Amino acid sequence: MGDRRRSGGRGGPTQDRGGYKVLCVSALHPKASDDVVRDTLYREFKKYGDISVRVMHEPDERVAYTYFRSFEDARDAKHSKSRIILFDKPTTVEAVYESASREEYDSGRGGGRPRSLSPPRYG
Repeated sequence: MGDRRRSGGRGGPTQDRGGYKVLCVSALHPKASDDVVRDTLYREFKKYGDISVRVMHEPDERVAYTYFRSFEDARDAKHSKSRIILFDKPTTVEAVYESASREEYDSGRGGGRPRSLSPPRYG
């Protein structure tokens, strides 16, 4: 864990902005139960730090989210495990980037253009 110096402790917004602590694992084998998926991901990722795993049923597919305590742990896991084989089928591992704060989003929107207003409600 000597790699923590890059984050600057809790870090300012420039340090953590655009980082991720969550990995999304998709293309899961349909015959793999949620418990098997959780157990497999725990076994694959636990060496990178404390994690929790949630299997979600999205409208068009089932995905698993692996939550890490730090950006560094998630990054190390992603770079080491870009694919995991589950029931002889490779899965896809992608980072889930944290969204910018509302203030950052609004200030960067359309080159600083003011937000449009919704029409008033009548009734």
